[in-house]
Amino acid sequence: MISTDASIATRILSNFSAGSVTLREQALTKNRVALSTTVGTATDTVISAVVSSFNKGEVDGTLVLSTDLKIISDAVVAISKADADQIVVNSVAHRIINVREINPAGTVLAYVIQARI
Repeated sequence: MISTDASIATRILSNFSAGSVTLREQALTKNRVALSTTVGTATDTVISAVVSSFNKGEVDGTLVLSTDLKIISDAVVAISKADADQIVVNSVAHRIINVREINPAGTVLAYVIQARI
């Protein structure tokens, strides 16, 4: 039986050291009257994650580059591919290219994130 408790992913990820991994979400404020969008302040959230590179078989040179990082994080914070959101790994900001949910039985337990400088 597969548990749907996100804390299991947190406990597994806490056994691996990934340094400092932070999700940086950019808040957008829309002014509908003037039809302009202004960027708000960035909100940083520390997440539990494991960072690795992609396997050679996963690198195709177009969608997945050899310099991309594979980040597996717990589901405590919802992660999506927003244009201004970033993943900060050891003080280096990376763009979120792709996010895949690990969700057996319909409950998100973890995220697999493709990140690029």
